[in-house]
Amino acid sequence: MRDLPGVRRQFRAWVTDAVADSPQLRANRIEESVLALDELMSNALRHGRAPVDVEVCTSEGGVLLSVADRAAEDPPRPTSTRDPSHGGMGLGMVADFALDCGWFATGDHKVVWAVMPSHDD
Repeated sequence: MRDLPGVRRQFRAWVTDAVADSPQLRANRIEESVLALDELMSNALRHGRAPVDVEVCTSEGGVLLSVADRAAEDPPRPTSTRDPSHGGMGLGMVADFALDCGWFATGDHKVVWAVMPSHDD
């Protein structure tokens, strides 16, 4: 994943098509999902080790965003005490948008995931 803006555009196009084809994701949730995926990918590229893998799965209940890197020994460090002008607020923002989120390590991989809502309930 070398082209973060390109991946972002592809995901936005894909999720927009998914909205047109099925009720899995409402249009008003597209930007939140794109932003969440962008934050997860940016963190993996900035704080993890390549290669970075992205997986997106849709279901009736939501959209699972999963980003894996090769830095299993380096857990995510969300913070709410840092000055927002210094960055580091992305995981907190993802948690605010998501139905659920978390991370796990397996072998040499760290996987950070978020389940984004598919509609307004």
